[in-house]
Amino acid sequence: MNAPKWRIWLVTALVCGWGILALRFAQRQEWPMAGLCLLLLLVNVITLWRLTQRGK
Repeated sequence: MNAPKWRIWLVTALVCGWGILALRFAQRQEWPMAGLCLLLLLVNVITLWRLTQRGK
């Protein structure tokens, strides 16, 4: 998939943001929100992986 560079950077920033939020919620022991952030982090990691695949 030929993704524009700005989209790859945007998804990378989202991955970092969801990871930071997940850590913050885990420190406060707010487990449902930490789980939701981890789920969104996983979805964005999969999206980033798909965007960076060459020749598919």
